[in-house]
Amino acid sequence: MIESIIGILTIGFLLGAPAGFSPGPMMVLIIAETLRHGIRAGAKVAFMPLLTDAPVLLVSGFLFTKISNVDFMLGVISMAGAAFLIYLGVKGVKNSSAEISDYTPKPLSLRELIIANLANPNPYLFWFTVGAPLMVRSFQHSFSLGAAFLFSFYLGLVGVKFMLAIVAGKSRSFLQEIWYRRIMQFLGFVLIGFAFFLFRDGLNIFGLYPNRLY
Repeated sequence: MIESIIGILTIGFLLGAPAGFSPGPMMVLIIAETLRHGIRAGAKVAFMPLLTDAPVLLVSGFLFTKISNVDFMLGVISMAGAAFLIYLGVKGVKNSSAEISDYTPKPLSLRELIIANLANPNPYLFWFTVGAPLMVRSFQHSFSLGAAFLFSFYLGLVGVKFMLAIVAGKSRSFLQEIWYRRIMQFLGFVLIGFAFFLFRDGLNIFGLYPNRLY
């Protein structure tokens, strides 16, 4: 199936689309940014993997068979991601308590979006386990098959995330101020919750968290 253009397009899309729908911190950021600042702000988050994933997939494709301790790297990424999600969550909760008429929080900066994506372990987990072998095998057959795999994967991933931003943007007009505040507070606490799970995953990778508690 990987030898045909239709097969590789199907594989790529079927891997990318579910990743776009999967609950996680980036989904929360897409919804939060869209509700605060509109579809354009949410779309910036949705399209960010096109910018931040490039070094990840290139390094994983070149080195995935040579890295002797991938677990250590994933553990460090998980711990760093937990710290940054706590920062974003606390920032979101604090912003939701501000007077809307007096203070409108700015959209996340490009630097914050890049850090949030780079600190998210999910792309590393995918590319160093599933994505890199498929990508390398596709490029070994032909450049067109490799390019088709990347195109279809990100079409599914980014396309689904962009659709989520549109849906969230259509809901803005139905949210009254009190519901807006509550939703922003909830999303902030959700990010902090994701930080806990990332921190736990990091401890588990380092052998500091008992597997029986999973």
